[in-house]
Amino acid sequence: MRFLSVMAIGFFLNFAVSLAVAKPVPAEHYARMPAVYDATISPDGNFLATIVDNNGEYILRVFNLGNPADNTLRASGLGKGVQVKTIMWANNDQILIRTRQTRNQGDIIYNTGHLYVVDKNVEDVTPVLKAKNQQGGASRFNKQRTVRQFNDDVIDYLPDDPDHILMSFGLEDQLAPDVYKVNIKNLSQKKIKNGAPNIQNWITDLHGEVRVSKGQVDVSGEYHLAIRDANGDTWRSIADYPGLDSNTNIVGFMEDPNHMIVASRNGKDTLGLYIYDLAQKRQTRKLLHNDQYDVSDIIMSPDGKKVVGAKYVGDVGERVFFDPVYKSRFDKIEAKLPDYQINILDQTPDGKKVIFKASTPSVPGILYAYNSATGKLDNLGYDYPEISKTLQGDITKVKYSARDGFKITGYLTTPPAIADGMPFKNQPFVILPHGGPYARDAQSFDYFAQYFSSRGYSVLQMNFRGSSGLGLAHQQAGRKNWEVMQEDIEDGARWLASKGYADPKRICIAGWSFGGYAALMGAIKNPDLYACAISVAGVTDLFDLINDRKKYVLGRHVAKSSIISGFKNSDAIKENSPVKRADELTVPVLLAHGTMDVTVHYDQFTRMKNALGKSKAKKTYVVLKDGNHGLTSTAHRTKLLTAMDKFLLANLGESAAAP
Repeated sequence: MRFLSVMAIGFFLNFAVSLAVAKPVPAEHYARMPAVYDATISPDGNFLATIVDNNGEYILRVFNLGNPADNTLRASGLGKGVQVKTIMWANNDQILIRTRQTRNQGDIIYNTGHLYVVDKNVEDVTPVLKAKNQQGGASRFNKQRTVRQFNDDVIDYLPDDPDHILMSFGLEDQLAPDVYKVNIKNLSQKKIKNGAPNIQNWITDLHGEVRVSKGQVDVSGEYHLAIRDANGDTWRSIADYPGLDSNTNIVGFMEDPNHMIVASRNGKDTLGLYIYDLAQKRQTRKLLHNDQYDVSDIIMSPDGKKVVGAKYVGDVGERVFFDPVYKSRFDKIEAKLPDYQINILDQTPDGKKVIFKASTPSVPGILYAYNSATGKLDNLGYDYPEISKTLQGDITKVKYSARDGFKITGYLTTPPAIADGMPFKNQPFVILPHGGPYARDAQSFDYFAQYFSSRGYSVLQMNFRGSSGLGLAHQQAGRKNWEVMQEDIEDGARWLASKGYADPKRICIAGWSFGGYAALMGAIKNPDLYACAISVAGVTDLFDLINDRKKYVLGRHVAKSSIISGFKNSDAIKENSPVKRADELTVPVLLAHGTMDVTVHYDQFTRMKNALGKSKAKKTYVVLKDGNHGLTSTAHRTKLLTAMDKFLLANLGESAAAP
């Protein structure tokens, strides 16, 4: 058996960590991909499967937890360009890995998904779906080039049946996927539900039964939803269930197969979780509804047979448990690491062994194993081993008023020198709006913000109107008016200057994706406010973005709801496209983009570069060959951060808060 080069990693992934701040902190310490991307524990608790960094690329590595003396190297490189979506044990002997790769077909760039089954010794890596047109590659995870785009849609891992999973895919028509029961031991398939046009998604109940079909018509945008009876084979139209409609957000099921969980605002501004009784055909009770934040997900018991709680994101991730037993278990973990945010990755079905990551806004993720029977907590490794014990920037929640009086929540990252007593006034600042734009920031570790902080620059991130998770009114205020989002960002910068926190001559606006768009538009509209602008994978031409969206299935409806609806008319779209106003850009600008970006195509970069040809603004261009939208490559991120470091130093000057 042959492997790609694998760096020596001690058992439990114990990397060396720094004890003092380097001067300066090397860019690659922040640019590196997390050393431990994901981890999962076998049902019997004896083996740990991890996706770990190997000199800038990821590998699958398996450790024998039951026998720490076992030094057998169980590992395999994933191959260039392969990203891991999820990893989990199917049973005590096999691991299932969902991957993603980017492909080109004509002028369309798209992602493909594949599912692999791997034995615990990593001696056999097999694609679960034997697609046509297979072609060899540099890695056992990089063998398939196929017309079918979706080969990894697992709709139920069937915890009571370790030999099978339920998958959704189309043999004849990938846009009308059937449901198959797949034997992961011999890879045989049995169709259990025929697909239908305009149905893209299937949902099972907690007994592994397919109960819901959902989809949307590509041409009209009309939604379809049908529900199967709990005790029969009859499928009923959503019209049979008063209070529900074809766009109802169905989250899952309770133990009773007639108790369906739906996400609903139920007359409130925020989104909550409720039980809809399919037998009674009415909503019967509330699971969780927070008046300030949208509920984001349910929490399952370790064996996957019971809903035990739900989650929402406030300033940090919050959990509400419905079952006191599971609350007690989680409380014991939190007691071991007070003030840390806990993200459970996996646990054995009995809940006795738990794999999780712990972090704070100033401490990057640390992988832990916890044994509830013994109370033992083991540190398995650090996401950012080189900086895990160095001093990072402090994160403070702030609020400021937009020009119309609306209160905007933000998070302020300040360099360690500020915490050491340096006066917080006239600081050089980076304004860092998030991407999406229908996403949000929280009070958590952000390598991008911390990198700026390590250079002595303070950072402001904000949840401008349009950000998600904060209720419908907050979201729609921006979704229906992109200029309001832009103004909220601008008002944050002006607030910093008015308070004396920021040096008004040393404020740079930077962002990724929509944040990159906001950086360009901010600099065009407010050259008096910003000393420079950084756009990473930024949108520059809204008309072109709309046309790109229309190339994909259902893309025309995404374009309408997420872009076109934010402007009064086509003139407003033109007025708010950076490429149409490039000649107005006067401040120094850095543009960076990956050439294999599916979300915001690379031609957005080239269009802006061409439009800036006659501009007098100082221009820095960073092309990241084969880079994707998230730049999930240490080399790409290192090149980007190094370029930004030089750019900020040239345009904001050296900060007195720099180490």
